[in-house]
Formats: sequence, C-alpha cells, structure tokens
Amino acid sequence: MRRVAIVLAFMGVALCALAQVPAGADPVPGPVVHTRAGDVGGFVEGSVVEWRAIPYAAPPVGNLRWRPPAPAEPWDGVRLSPDFAPQCSQLVAEAQAGGSEDCLYLNVFAPVGRQASDSLPVMVHLHGGGNLGFRPYRNADAFVERDVIVVTLGYRLGAFGFAGHPELTEEGDGSSGEYGVLDQIAALHWVQENIAGFGGDPDNVTLFGESAGSVDAVAIAASPLGKGLFARLAAQSGYFFALHGRGTIADAESLGSNIAEVVGCSDHADVVGCLRSVPAEDIVVGAESSLGLVNGYSPWVGGQVLPKSPLELIGSDVSPVPMLVGSTREEAAFFAAVDGVLPPGDNYPAFGRARDLNGVSGPQNGRHVRELYPVDAYESAYWATVAVNSDAVYTCPMRRLALANRAPVYRYLYTHGYDNVPDPVTLAAKAAHFFEEPVLWHDPDLLFGLDFEFSADEEVLADRMADYWTNFAKNGNPNGPGVETWLPFTAGAENIKVLDEPAGDLIGYHKAECTFFDRVPDLYAPAQVYTPVATGH
Repeated sequence: MRRVAIVLAFMGVALCALAQVPAGADPVPGPVVHTRAGDVGGFVEGSVVEWRAIPYAAPPVGNLRWRPPAPAEPWDGVRLSPDFAPQCSQLVAEAQAGGSEDCLYLNVFAPVGRQASDSLPVMVHLHGGGNLGFRPYRNADAFVERDVIVVTLGYRLGAFGFAGHPELTEEGDGSSGEYGVLDQIAALHWVQENIAGFGGDPDNVTLFGESAGSVDAVAIAASPLGKGLFARLAAQSGYFFALHGRGTIADAESLGSNIAEVVGCSDHADVVGCLRSVPAEDIVVGAESSLGLVNGYSPWVGGQVLPKSPLELIGSDVSPVPMLVGSTREEAAFFAAVDGVLPPGDNYPAFGRARDLNGVSGPQNGRHVRELYPVDAYESAYWATVAVNSDAVYTCPMRRLALANRAPVYRYLYTHGYDNVPDPVTLAAKAAHFFEEPVLWHDPDLLFGLDFEFSADEEVLADRMADYWTNFAKNGNPNGPGVETWLPFTAGAENIKVLDEPAGDLIGYHKAECTFFDRVPDLYAPAQVYTPVATGH
C-alpha cells in the first residue's frame, strides 16, 4: 500500500484531480449552442468560451456499469454547467476513493466571437494517468488563442473502464473490458455530430494525448471503430508498444474474475449482477488496492476495439492518418522517483543497475544492454539505467509506431528540465515522463500543483510547442511561420526535432539501442520497471 500512496502523491492525483473550479466571481454567461441532445450554454473566461460538463453518454451506473456507453438522455431548456464534472471514480489516496461513476461528460473550449460557420480545427484530448486516475484538463487557452477548438473529456478508469469477465464477454458479443476506450470513441462520435455548432470542423479533428492518453489514442487510430472519426494523431510518450500487444481480452476476464472474488461475487448465481450492485468505493479501494492494480491499464487485444495488435493494424492500414509522435529523454526518472529512487541516485544500490536492466531485457540480455549503455557515457549508473528504461518503454516503442505508420510522421524528443521549480526531486528529474505537458499546455499548475512560474526559456518553449501542435492540427504539418523547420521522420531519414530552448535536430537517435529492443519479446509495464526481478549477468 505504501507504493499506492507514492504513486498518487507523485502524480498529483490526490491533490489535483479533486480540485474543482476555484472560488471567485461567477462566470460570465456565453453563447448557447444546440446539440442533438439539447441546448448548452457556455461561459466566457477571458478570450475563451467554455461549455462545461456536456453529457456525451448516459451515466454508466447500475445496470449500465460494465456495458458500452449508452446515448445521453435528451433534455429540455438550456443546460448550464458553471462547474466541471467530477473526475471518474479512482483511488485518490491510500484506501480512499474519489470521483464518481457518473462522469461521461466533455468540455468544449473555443475562441470568443467564433461563429458556427467558422469551421475551426478541433483538438480532442485524452488525459494521462495510467487509465487509472487524473481528470480532463481545464485550461486550453494556449491552443484556443491559436484559433483551434479544444475538447477534453472524462472516461471510465481502472476496473470500471478496463476490467472484463467471462460472463461480460458473453454478454458483450465476444469482448469485455473495453469500456474506457469505447467511451472515448463515443465522445469522438459526439464531436462528429455536434462540433459544427460550436464553430468546429468535424472533418478536421486531431486526437491527441500523453502517456495513457497516448496509448488510448493510438489504439483508436488502429481500431476499425475509430475510422473516420479524426484526421490526424499526436501521441506523446505512449508505452503500449513496449508490451508488444500482450494484454488480451482473456487477461481482462481474469482481472474481472479476481475482482469478483475480492468483493464476494465469485460464488454468486449472477456474478455480473452482483458486481453491478457493489458500491463503487468497494471496487476502487477493495479490489484495485488489494490486487495491487496501481500500475495502470492499456487497451486489450483480441476484442472489438483491437481485433489484432495495434502495430499490425496500423502497418496494414489503407487509410492511415498523419502522426506527430515522441517522448521525453529521461522518461523513467518519473517512475524511479515513484519507487523511491531519487536523483542523483545516491540511494541507488550497486545491484540495482543489473536488476533493473534485467527487468526490461531479460537476464540473458543484461550484459549486452550494459554494453549499449556504458556508465561512463552518463553522469552515473543511475542515469544510465534511466536511459535504458526510457528507451525500452517509451523512446523505442514510439519509434516503432513512427516506422509502422504509412502516412507522414513528425517525431520529437523533449529534453528540457525545469529551471526553477521549488521541489528538488522534480528539479533534478530532468526531462522526465509527463514533464512536457505543463509546457505544452502553458499551465504550470499541471506540474503537481507546484507554485512556480515558467522561466523565460520555458515561455519561449511553450509558445513554440503550442505553435507546432496547432499547426499540425490545422494541416497535418507542424511547420509554419515563426518556428524552426521540423523535418519529417522516415525510415531512410530518422529526423527528430529536439524540443528545448534552444531547439535542435537529431538523426537516428539511439537507433542501435532501439534495434536491440525491437528484438526483445516482452517488457514489464512502465511503473514496474524498477520492481525487483531476478538478477543475472
């Protein structure tokens, strides 16, 4: 249970995910837009109009728990939501559940003065958090100021979004445990049906996300169910391809069977009916905590969403979408800190390097990996090991995705470490996992609620990244006036844009290392990279 608390604290879920709209002046009423389910009223916040907590599906409670999303019930009059919807049910502290199962709502952010006829590009965001926690972002100013419309959404997390069961599979025509991704697909359908009324172009939608949000976005891009719902994809630090599609519907069923046993439903005559009657808190606290389900979830292979592994589907796609993909250089420093291994690694035991390298490559490959990442090429054994895990779980899998796609790809490596954050662990973690998100969104509050302001270099980097992402959303190419040229990534020229201040360019970053990891048949999940495994040489 100690590890649960560390994970939640470091991710900021316990503090950030429960935060509601700050107290203050009442929001100024904005335009009313008609949707298929009813009229919604917006609120003006500076130069942005926000429509908050719009239902895109029915609340997945009671008999709708562990079912595909159902249509939202129509309403009369104008729906006004001054507050954002609660985040989806999740563990927010040790033995403490938060949020609500009634969470299938989305938010729309658009420029003030937009017209329904404007047909602005649309960016639909899937948040990170391991498909286990966190909430939709609430500050999209950096993108909206560049004349795009942003949609953020909540979707079922943890056991509610990703647990299956043999009886649920029978009920669901051959698959179960896909509810969270099906929620995201339902939201994309909502965008297709309604976004024109907000001034958006349904034919110019970019799906983007970080970490688990990237994993889900790539799964939807690969899925037959995602076809025609968006025109391009931006994927940041998605670890899915490190696992080589090993998680299957059978694994989802096993997960649900274990949960049924923990909550006392396994011997019930109607197991699914029993599971649907268990209080949400008992599922989140009792099942997820006791089963150690704190490392996150990925979409399952072999069901309706992913009938095959995503790389197989993307590699054979006859109508692929342009992609912007990449990772941070020291991804694994985030998860090292989660496990109590903190920079500069003074508490990193000598055996830890061999242990952790074996964890991602297998004991039989440990010596070769240590040759690829010699300690004297890094500041310490700690940082050499961070490099190994970052490559194995993020950098090389994202390269794998870039090589598989048959449409234009733009690849990046984020290398910036924060200049003046007040937390020494965060300051020392360099370009760790998730650290690009506050810069991309131009929102320091996203960095675990730390009280700081961006440095002058970070302000420049934030503007550059927002330009790149919105340029890509507008025309499938991040290049445009005022930004350094970003060359496309191809198998013949593995061009990579370095996102830092100043910006830079790389060719074939860690190509030899990634070629090796492409041959490793299996890896641990990202948050498990630093757990003890058998030591070998």
